Amino acid sequence: MNLSNILTRHPVAVVSLAVTLGGHAGITIAQDGDDQYDHHAIDEIVVEGVPLERTVKELAQPTAVIGGDELMKRQAASIGETLSRELGVSSTYFGPVASRPVIRGQYGERIRVLSNGLDAMDASALSEDHAGGVDSILAERVEIVRGPATLLYGSGAAGGLVNVVDNRVLEGGLDEPFSGRLTVGSDSAIGKREGAGEVAFGTSAVAFHLDFFRRDTDDVGIPGFAESARLRALEEAAGEGEAGEAYGVVENTSSEAQGGAAAITLTGTNGYLGLSVSTYDNLYGIPGHHHEEAGGGAEEEAPVRVDLDQGRFDLEGAYEFAELGELKVKIARNDYEHVELEGDEIGTRFNSEGTDARAEFKHRAIGAVEGAFGVQHKDVDFEAIGDEAYVPPSTTQQTSLFIFEEWKPGDRWSVQGSARLESQTIEAPNLPRYDDRAFGASIGLIRTIGDDHSVALNYALAERHPNATELYADGAHVAVQRVERGSVIQGSGILDKETSANVDLTLRGSSSRIEWTVTAFLNDINDYILLAPTALVEDNLQVFEYTQTDARLYGFEAEARIELLELPEGHLHTRLFTDYVRGEDTNTGSNLPRITPQRYGVGLHYTRDQFEAAADVMFVAEQDKTATNELPTDAYSLVSAELSYAFEQPNVFMFLRGTNLTDEDARQHTSPLKDLVPLPGRSLQLGLRYDF
Repeated sequence: MNLSNILTRHPVAVVSLAVTLGGHAGITIAQDGDDQYDHHAIDEIVVEGVPLERTVKELAQPTAVIGGDELMKRQAASIGETLSRELGVSSTYFGPVASRPVIRGQYGERIRVLSNGLDAMDASALSEDHAGGVDSILAERVEIVRGPATLLYGSGAAGGLVNVVDNRVLEGGLDEPFSGRLTVGSDSAIGKREGAGEVAFGTSAVAFHLDFFRRDTDDVGIPGFAESARLRALEEAAGEGEAGEAYGVVENTSSEAQGGAAAITLTGTNGYLGLSVSTYDNLYGIPGHHHEEAGGGAEEEAPVRVDLDQGRFDLEGAYEFAELGELKVKIARNDYEHVELEGDEIGTRFNSEGTDARAEFKHRAIGAVEGAFGVQHKDVDFEAIGDEAYVPPSTTQQTSLFIFEEWKPGDRWSVQGSARLESQTIEAPNLPRYDDRAFGASIGLIRTIGDDHSVALNYALAERHPNATELYADGAHVAVQRVERGSVIQGSGILDKETSANVDLTLRGSSSRIEWTVTAFLNDINDYILLAPTALVEDNLQVFEYTQTDARLYGFEAEARIELLELPEGHLHTRLFTDYVRGEDTNTGSNLPRITPQRYGVGLHYTRDQFEAAADVMFVAEQDKTATNELPTDAYSLVSAELSYAFEQPNVFMFLRGTNLTDEDARQHTSPLKDLVPLPGRSLQLGLRYDF
């Protein structure tokens, strides 16, 4: 489908694009370390999730980085909520703790979450009620790739990836013999109290790192009923409405989380070697959980909570070979377990033990060509035990070869190409074995026009393997109120690989007072694996089956920044932003489920010396392009404001932020619980960071 035709079919989209064409580039980025939040530094942050050291504007695929002060101000109880207001990104919001990123309408196994470039290897992609094992509270930065990242990180990144980067392993050694950071924060809507600390000490040759954090939250405060008006009306019409429905709070959403790490890094003339040992524990409630009796009616049970425990080892090293290049090796071993507690009794236990190893060689420039190639191997053993173990034990192995090369034929041209060949096997007891290969390749072009404008075009062909859940699921998935059946269990055999063709077109420009970026994308997917509802009901739960169809997702992201007032001691600018995604089943003409509605907004930002003040409003449109058995979601707006100040001596940064200031009943359409659990109501957030 022609992209111009796509946009002309949507007048609101065209208006939003026209507005943003006046303005500023990329996703909001903050400087790392002690630097103040600097909008003029946009696109100058080096992205670590690619083999070559490139900034955002030097990559053909849309990429964003958030770090420093801005990451601290957006820090939430999950990585999904931390990033949920970034352009092109929403969340699966199963409460504030169990929330994963949704990128351009894709979620679950299509979005890979990495820790320092290696897989998280938790169970969060298996189900929306599972919290992730990666937390950003101690992160230095978070990188987001919008669109398929399969060519560098495997078929699990078919929709995009999030890479959480910390500084536990110190590649360059220590600049000072002792340094550290303390942070504290709070959030009134979820009763959050959190604190974190980290120290680094040693010499330029031997460096040690220690860190720890603790976070507690209460039940989420909301502005009205937990159930949406549409759902309450349907229940009342069916005679199922109940007195005393939850109001003002979402019960069983409190949490207790803590984690920490110890690391050592040895640095020599030609390289470094670092080892990190970390733990992560999270005890949190699952909202709206109940069992359905086989005779009808819902039997309320004791509140269900999840007790998550994770231990992880990360080994990372690099060695510089004279005249040849640099070899970098990363190995992670992860031991993940979470137990679903029904009152004091253990209901279901999920175990995931895995290893992810990656070796990457970045060769010296050969003429105008620079690049890297490597191999990656991942081995994950998964097991679920208990009454709600709807997925059998399985072992998944992936081995991949990949390459990324960049050719610069002139000062204004850059050509980037990559390819990946991946072999995957999945084995489950007494079930057919999956064994296949997937291939992907991409080509990207970047052309600078003058000193202030550029255009980037990226085209990718990628294949995605099915996973164990899509093949072998068989039973009640009570947390999301459905029965799931994999293709093998249905008798349909092994699913085919998904094959997608993807196009991204990005335009950037700037002048003395205006900076802007617009990205349009189109993603055509053959044999798209879809969890589709059926007419069958078992134990009062609707049966869903994994099937395949063809799908198309398309849309755009745009952001603009316009300087309104610039003085020697400060400046005032406005920010305009919008994103849009449309998802269609091209075989039936129906809509794909849980697609993010269009969002657009405007903000003001004022800076004077170390003081900053900002306010913005984000409008979220109604989502009425829904799938079968999916209720529409009403439009809403979120108003936010913040104040911050950075002291030089001592080095202290502090902020005060208000979110959802109009106390709107806001529901995330990408959440499977959108009609049961709204977003938090009006909130006041405080934070303080001390660097020493």
